[in-house]
Amino acid sequence: MKVFCFYLLMLCAPFGFAQKPFVFPKVKAQGSSIEQVTPANWTVIDQVYGDLNNDATTDLAVVFEFNRSIDETRVYGDNHTDIIKETQKPRILAIFFKDKSSGVYQLSTQNNDFILRSEEGGKMGDPLQQIAIKDQQLYLRFQGGSEWRWELGYTFKFENKDWFLTSAVNLYYNQTNGDMTERIYDFNTRQLFTTYGNLHRRDIANRKTSEVLFFNQLRTFKTFKKPWAWEIMPNVYL
Repeated sequence: MKVFCFYLLMLCAPFGFAQKPFVFPKVKAQGSSIEQVTPANWTVIDQVYGDLNNDATTDLAVVFEFNRSIDETRVYGDNHTDIIKETQKPRILAIFFKDKSSGVYQLSTQNNDFILRSEEGGKMGDPLQQIAIKDQQLYLRFQGGSEWRWELGYTFKFENKDWFLTSAVNLYYNQTNGDMTERIYDFNTRQLFTTYGNLHRRDIANRKTSEVLFFNQLRTFKTFKKPWAWEIMPNVYL
């Protein structure tokens, strides 16, 4: 009986190991270079330097990618439902403030969800197009699709010790005939500007509207999990 139990345990062990969930590493809290803060088995795929907290010092935003693909569960539709499993390489966004006196980078935030993965752009390939810093704000840009294509842009600003979404752009268009809908969100003024019409004939074929945005409070990296996860209006996802 003991021998039988031993073999049963040995058979179950590999299965249990295979089912172990992936755990994101904690990015180092500080370092003097990007190499020092890069987790083991992760690669830097994008980086940008600029002042993010208005102290006239060059800060750092970096995207890390894991060195191998895993089965990853991702959210679509809202922050809680419509879960889809993808096989792809996880990514991390890390933002560092540079200490003015020591020159050491201090971790401000680590986000394991917001950066779209390489397999989430459809036929257009990797959706990550740009990270940039301008006017003490962090810009993130994505695109994807096939016949119908989409472009997403998000702007975050560090205020009151947190990273708040201040504006966003969502463009959805047909790459053949140019039919499009573009939405520009200004969360500081709570305004939404929408353009309907044609991408190739913006001046003569388009109709523009503006309306008030209704939401309880500004979203942050913690409360806005990832692109396509905020149903900001009925059937409108950001």
